[in-house]
Amino acid sequence: MLWENLREEEFKEAIEKSKGVCILPIGCLEKHGQHMPVGTDVIQAAEFARIAAEKEDAVVFPAMYFGEKTGSGEFAGTIMFSAKLRFDILTETCREIARNGFKKILIYNCHGGNSDMIGNFTRSVLYDKNDYMVFSTDLTTNCIPEILEIGYDFLNEDDIKIMRDFVDNKIVHGHACFVETAFIYSVRPETIRIDKMNQEDGLSNHRFDKFGEKGIGTPFAWMANYPNSYSGGYVPGLNERIARAVKEYSTDVLADKIKFLKEETISDQYHAEWITKQKE
Repeated sequence: MLWENLREEEFKEAIEKSKGVCILPIGCLEKHGQHMPVGTDVIQAAEFARIAAEKEDAVVFPAMYFGEKTGSGEFAGTIMFSAKLRFDILTETCREIARNGFKKILIYNCHGGNSDMIGNFTRSVLYDKNDYMVFSTDLTTNCIPEILEIGYDFLNEDDIKIMRDFVDNKIVHGHACFVETAFIYSVRPETIRIDKMNQEDGLSNHRFDKFGEKGIGTPFAWMANYPNSYSGGYVPGLNERIARAVKEYSTDVLADKIKFLKEETISDQYHAEWITKQKE
């Protein structure tokens, strides 16, 4: 159920069917090599959440595109927002979702750069002792081994070989990679230019590796190591069947998480206990 498609009188039933679970998809607008659209993260967040919510009833809020992209202004199409604005939007959006009756909000993140921001945000929700809970989960690009294990019947021998080579050869995956390209291929194939996938280098230049070896975090590391805003090794042979497989797997995983949140009562019980403790 898409929030924006519901009529006012339908929200009561939507809350009942979803058991108060609302999915908040979030991505960003940034370069994804030369073969993918800048809206990749938002597109996959919105579409995968929609498909998962058809498999397991939940309400999906309109996808957010204000992800963390500070420092990448040299690339056309990239949009950057201040940390305060991003935090304020998340805070007020979740507050409004909860005011409308959804007490379990699952942030579905499809941009790796958002992880720290979202982790900080979910803990900040505790400060106001709200009557709702915010959870988070990420879309992972490391799903090929699981897909091979499942063995979808619509995959042929050539498809299996392509994916086995991907795994066996330890081909780089991460950003605008083979798998992420397959994600968008599965829902917006018209936006993909497979012929440009190998136009730029997607391998690390290891410029900031010593910082990682020393256990020192720096926001420069990923940007410097992957100056083309592309982290992936070239893999020929991507097709509609492989794209369908990654979509089926990823949306099944999200649907299972939705089902879990709808059925579990552990968080409800502890949340009630926790609120009481804060008032003592």
